[in-house]
Amino acid sequence: MSVAAHEPSTSELARRMVDAREAPPLALGGDDWRALAWTLKDLCYAAWSSEPQRATRAADALRGLCRTEPGPGRAPPEHPTRHVAPAVTAEIEALAAWTGGIAQLTRGEMLAATHSFDAAARLFATLGQAHHATQTQVPKIMALSLLGQHEQAAACAERTHQEFIAQGDVRAASKVSLNLGSLHLGRDEHARAAKHYRDAAVLFARVADHEHSIMADIGLADTLTAMGEFDEALLIYARARMRAATHGLPVLAALVEESCALLQLARGAYRDALAGFECSRQGYERLAMPQHQAIAEKQLADAYLELRLLPEALALYEQAVARFEALDEPDELAWTLAQQGRTQALLEQPQRAAESLRRASELFRTQGAAVGEAAVALSRCELALAGGEAALALTLADAAALAFSQAGLVQQHARADVLRARALLSLGHPTDAAELFDAGLARARRLGMLPIQVNCLSGRACAALARGDVARARADFTEAIDLFEEQRRALPGDEFQRAFLGGHLQPYQELLRLALHDHERSGDPAHALAVLEWQERYRAHALGESAAPGGARVDDAATRAQRARLNWLYRRVQRLQDEGSRADTLIEEVRRTEFELLERTRRNRMLGAGAGAGETDADADADVEAAGAGASFQPQALQQLLRDDEALVEYGVLDGELFACLLTRASIRVQRRLAAWPDVTDAVRSALFQIGALRSGHAALAQHLDRLTQRATLRLSRVHELIWAPLAPLLQGVQRVMVVPYGPLGSLPFGAMLDAPHARAGGVDLAVVPSARVALHGLRCRPRAPRAALVFGESSRLKHAGAEARFVANLFPSARLFVDAQATLAQLREHAPRADVIHLACHAQFRADNPMFSALHLHDGVLTVQAAQALALQGSTVVLSACETALADHGSGDEMVGLVRAFLLAGAARVVASLWPVDDQVTARFMAHFYVALARDQAPSAALREAQSAIRQQHPHPYYWAAFTLFGGW
Repeated sequence: MSVAAHEPSTSELARRMVDAREAPPLALGGDDWRALAWTLKDLCYAAWSSEPQRATRAADALRGLCRTEPGPGRAPPEHPTRHVAPAVTAEIEALAAWTGGIAQLTRGEMLAATHSFDAAARLFATLGQAHHATQTQVPKIMALSLLGQHEQAAACAERTHQEFIAQGDVRAASKVSLNLGSLHLGRDEHARAAKHYRDAAVLFARVADHEHSIMADIGLADTLTAMGEFDEALLIYARARMRAATHGLPVLAALVEESCALLQLARGAYRDALAGFECSRQGYERLAMPQHQAIAEKQLADAYLELRLLPEALALYEQAVARFEALDEPDELAWTLAQQGRTQALLEQPQRAAESLRRASELFRTQGAAVGEAAVALSRCELALAGGEAALALTLADAAALAFSQAGLVQQHARADVLRARALLSLGHPTDAAELFDAGLARARRLGMLPIQVNCLSGRACAALARGDVARARADFTEAIDLFEEQRRALPGDEFQRAFLGGHLQPYQELLRLALHDHERSGDPAHALAVLEWQERYRAHALGESAAPGGARVDDAATRAQRARLNWLYRRVQRLQDEGSRADTLIEEVRRTEFELLERTRRNRMLGAGAGAGETDADADADVEAAGAGASFQPQALQQLLRDDEALVEYGVLDGELFACLLTRASIRVQRRLAAWPDVTDAVRSALFQIGALRSGHAALAQHLDRLTQRATLRLSRVHELIWAPLAPLLQGVQRVMVVPYGPLGSLPFGAMLDAPHARAGGVDLAVVPSARVALHGLRCRPRAPRAALVFGESSRLKHAGAEARFVANLFPSARLFVDAQATLAQLREHAPRADVIHLACHAQFRADNPMFSALHLHDGVLTVQAAQALALQGSTVVLSACETALADHGSGDEMVGLVRAFLLAGAARVVASLWPVDDQVTARFMAHFYVALARDQAPSAALREAQSAIRQQHPHPYYWAAFTLFGGW
């Protein structure tokens, strides 16, 4: 066999150079060098949409074939092409510039790419290769478009198209048609864009160019989405997704996911939108496509903004702004700044919002982007409405609506019309507003845009109220809530659901207001039930009603590693602080790592909840019922479970008035105008301040203890006078009360308030519940005789914790005890599901800055809110013998984000936790009294009252005996 037979072919050599980074042999002739260069160019193009990193390697290999000029005074470098003819060398350099531009495109270096393509065109033109010179301009069109230079891109496309037609290259002309479609879509010229995409798709299909045919399909579907033709767009996306998978084109598959997510976002299918954005982002990350990855991150932020996950959205926008500035992409930068401004406005950062919107407006104006300027005007309209400037808001909304209408942007036009109608309503024109809401509702129903339907129904209901049509308003508010809850229930997790509620409270508040008005007018028990139902619907959605007990956490290896890193940081920070050293840098890293961990966990959950993940809405509804928090909550079911000496008191606030719903087995009553809410919040704040006077150390205040006790008792008596005394006549004979607090009342020690002088409520067993739904769950899980106990004591920071844990464990016939080094997270997760009682004596920390990272500190790490929520508990009683474990972030009147809520969501029937830092030694004695009573088969509520009474005998100040509260059930 000859030696030549062993020599690799040009294609094989090119593959080796790309995949194995081999150098070419020196013995190639000129034609072989030319053939090798063209093969490398073809490899670069073939990998552009499937393996961008391979495309870059092909471009680098081609660049390696080019000769470089020697520097001054230096000899020409030794190069394998030193004997190749100049024409061949120039051709190789042209190909290197061409593929270099492609590599720069994949890296998001758009301006550099345009220069590379122009350099290639000049070299080909010098060589008399006009057709190749024209071909280099096709990717340049994309680069110019992404740079926001739409006029230049359009001119380049038209010129290139004409040149291909003149050269008889229909296939290449089709590629330009594809780019022209993208250009017109970017300029919101949808009819022209659709025509170019359809033409391109047909031509590519004829010549079996699958890659570009799929790209044309995606562009066409994007155009149809912008025009509101959602159903046809979904069909085309489905076809494109299938073909991209069939032909192994992951870049196009990621593009389809991203585009479908945008469509689902417009329709309000938020779960699928979130999953789609994250799926496409991960695809771009794997493919090393930073420009596309940045766009996907920005679009995910858009979804967060729609769902009112505002701090998280702002963080993503800030990252995207930095990336688009670095990538020199003014178009994407302008849109990101516009959305960042909206987010900052909603976060009540008006100066920052104004600056972001100003920058966005300038960029849009520079690009001649009328639609972008309209988007900024609409954001300013929202700001004007929030500031009470309805006339200015109407002017801005009118201008935006006109621009969106001319561009054929259906979704944006609908949003502008909603704001126009709201401005008209604020200006006292309810009839005109109702007409706009009617038209917007009809259009939204036709297109299946749920968010617009919800807004139009709520707005039309407000207009009906303004006209005195209460029946119409009631019907529209109810329908708006039903549609909203359809969207909300599908969201992947409690965090999204709580945030989403924040922007949709008005219908609940208005129907509650109507129910209160009906009850006051008639006094009918049925109207009282309606008040409780609407008060409960208004508040209970933010309390995890769709989270099942023991909900599983989706953790990948990277998430587990990040949790381990965070635990190490916590321990390191604590060690430094114990040593008296500063830990500012580490604390900053802790906060950054916490944010990244929450975001990673959130995204894992989003992917797990996406279409095809196996969980259906029926599954979610089943979980709701399992949690005792179903959407079909009925007060009558709660009444039937109450005994004759039991009651539920649920507080509510509307229009500055504190009221209460009082439910017993025999009756339902609404007590109006208990007090003005500002007076109540002042009284609660004053009482908590007095109780907290001993936080800094009681030894120094020992001589003033009697006076401090009197002051605290006096302040608690004032709270009692405002919120409880008016209810006392209705609670005669009641021995057990479940209290559903509102906002700051959740931080109030109700036991101390009821034991204050003149309270006349001694002997009442109390439990605090976040909602009547949770009370229903607690009543269904009446306490069983505790037998199996799981007891933890971690005494590295609480020296009495170990002794306390041993004492508690000895009281139970079956107990598992884990002290100090054995008190680990793994042991808790393993044994918690089988325990009747779980006792955790350890250090705890409430994080007001980030309640999800409030935590119990075990020996090997922290049990955060998020981790506690994932425990699989079975109706157990959980006792958190630590400081501030009952503290929570209260917002919108019904929030309660903290450790107590986490354990309830994990499946606990009741939780004992503390409202403020507690003395370690006193707590040990408190728990001894509590567990001795519990071991005698006392109910947890009675055992808690007995322990409070015992400690009060020795330490009368409420700081010592009133910290612990029972949550969830008696």
